[in-house]
Amino acid sequence: MRLFSSLLALACVALAAPLARADVPVGKDNGQPVYMSAQQLGYDKTKAIVVAQGKVQVVQGDYVLFADRIAYYQDQNIVRAQGNISLLQPDGNVLFADELRLKDDLKAGIIDSFRVRMADNSLFAAREARKVSETEYQLSKAVYSPCKLCKNEETGETGPPLWQLKASEVNIDQQEQRVTYHNAWMEVYGVPVAYSPYLSHPTPGADRKSGLLAPSYSQNQQLGTTIQLPVYINISPNSDATLTPLLTTEENPVMIGQYRHLTEKGYYQFDGSITNPQARDSLGQVIPGQNEIRGHIFAKGGSTLNEHWTWGFDVNRATDDTYLRRYRFDNQNFLRSRLFSERIEKRDYAVVESVAFQGLQATSDPDVSPVVLPAAKAYVESDPLVWGSRVRMEASGRTITRRLGADSRRASLDTGWHVPFITRGGHVFEADASVRTDAYSVSDLALTSGGNFDGEVTRAVPRLAAGWRYPVMQMLGSDSVILEPMVQVVASSNGNNPSDIPNEDSQIPEFSDINLFAYNRFAGYDRIENGTRAVYGLRSEYREADGDNYHAMLGQDFMLEGERVFPVSSSSGDRSDYVGRLGMNLEDYMLDYRFRLDPDDLTLHRSEVGGTADFDPLILAVNYVLITDDPVLLDRNEGLFSGTFTLNENWLLNSYTRRDFDVGEFRSAGGGLTYHNDCITVVGRFDREFTSDRDFRPDASIMLQVFLKNLN
Repeated sequence: MRLFSSLLALACVALAAPLARADVPVGKDNGQPVYMSAQQLGYDKTKAIVVAQGKVQVVQGDYVLFADRIAYYQDQNIVRAQGNISLLQPDGNVLFADELRLKDDLKAGIIDSFRVRMADNSLFAAREARKVSETEYQLSKAVYSPCKLCKNEETGETGPPLWQLKASEVNIDQQEQRVTYHNAWMEVYGVPVAYSPYLSHPTPGADRKSGLLAPSYSQNQQLGTTIQLPVYINISPNSDATLTPLLTTEENPVMIGQYRHLTEKGYYQFDGSITNPQARDSLGQVIPGQNEIRGHIFAKGGSTLNEHWTWGFDVNRATDDTYLRRYRFDNQNFLRSRLFSERIEKRDYAVVESVAFQGLQATSDPDVSPVVLPAAKAYVESDPLVWGSRVRMEASGRTITRRLGADSRRASLDTGWHVPFITRGGHVFEADASVRTDAYSVSDLALTSGGNFDGEVTRAVPRLAAGWRYPVMQMLGSDSVILEPMVQVVASSNGNNPSDIPNEDSQIPEFSDINLFAYNRFAGYDRIENGTRAVYGLRSEYREADGDNYHAMLGQDFMLEGERVFPVSSSSGDRSDYVGRLGMNLEDYMLDYRFRLDPDDLTLHRSEVGGTADFDPLILAVNYVLITDDPVLLDRNEGLFSGTFTLNENWLLNSYTRRDFDVGEFRSAGGGLTYHNDCITVVGRFDREFTSDRDFRPDASIMLQVFLKNLN
């Protein structure tokens, strides 16, 4: 409303008779010129009145005012505008009125038939508005709604919006960005459904404000009826918190909290909960008359120390195994906590970290869970040397302790030289030579032959590798085809894995197209591949001009000499399983299929499918894994299937199911229905769990959540 102050400049304009004006500069306010156009513009010296009438338009910067008539009473310091008043403001809000009367340098006054269309199309309307300051309005008999008026398609008549707030008095404070209601009723399609003597929410488009967020309602067999009432707390421009009481009918209340803090060089976030329910025994049965503290903490963060160094943490702990699943915070089998600092510069990398684990299964024993304190690794690589070769070196160390069981300390040094060579014909040759040395100090290590081992053990493993590949591309019009045969030979010493070296980080080896050509396919340091092997494979890709592509890969390895220690087949022969991959990435479809085939009868040992398909308005997704006769992994035959169906611009339906095909049972299933329009979002969900673990039992739950635009 400060635009009207520019009209003071009109008092200096003296005109003998009304004149027609168009885009006339009439003055300045805060350094910005003011332009006015009207059919008539005049000044009455006797009464000290400036009058503009007839399609009056006043422009100053991003402010634009329209009215049928504007009068400025100089002696009384009053501005009066009449007829079809509208004011467009820089923030996108538009004020409408039939008549306004402002005084005291336009800081106070009365506005009749007040209406404001906010930048987000929210609407305030009132019989009368009082401007009590430059940024504050008091509305009488007011209504607010961000919804469009409902329209009868047959008759064309409009009715009440989906929801609106009516109040005897509304205060709009633009400086505080807060709207306050007294004696407020919420109406749905014009029908009153809720009353509150006091209600407050931020103005549309306001900065972050403290207040209530959208509550949620759910129902399940374990916790009964639950209601979450989140409260948002805006602590500062770079930090906030959310406190969410979780009220249940079957257990004591749960307090859930989140704190977030953003710094100039990093961030911190803490999520957690705490409750005091009835105590339960190891089988999940209630212990009468006893309570216990249960809860969890998820914390993560970090910051930049300088150009190359950063540090961070990721702490995840729960008071017991089943708490997260019972209260539906998470569904993991174990939690990992990590504190680290790392350095990255060009091709060089260094990290120092400590890691702890918490098992959440019935078989988990915290006394034998390892604690890595600390682990360190430094990797450096030279700039290109002769023939484009590079020299690399990696030094690493690790200490593992337990309450019960083996403790170990390891120090390793791996040095290598890599030489690439590309011929003029496009053949790519690579040679690699390395030596790795490890020193272990072990205590209380249980040996497979019986007894325990305490002492030190070392090993040195030389390795030579040579590879060839020949990528060939053929253009087919604007499309292209790539074929790339690949061959590799890797040779190292035998007997690299004595029994007195504990296997801490290489217990679950997986053989796939991803690590087929890796020099050492064990994921960790404690196990190293033996002997000499030859690897071959073929990669192909068909790429269309629009970016769609189809790709495939197939490979196998042969043990030429030595003992195979990396389990790549269910058989004991020298040939590994065939591993491969098929896939396509199209505009509306994505498919990725990985497989392992028995080299003798082509029996599937592993089959993984991941894909999505967009059949607008239906989107389907599938993730399926089949593992059979694996020398390490347990058999598995499980799929997760999900779909999303857009019914129309307002309704969205989604569902999912996870099924174990080996036992012929569902693990979980569920779905949801979402309604969304310009002013409301309603989310309903149904979920069914079929598994059980102590006090976490098979259960079904429903959830309902309502989001009202600008209110939560």
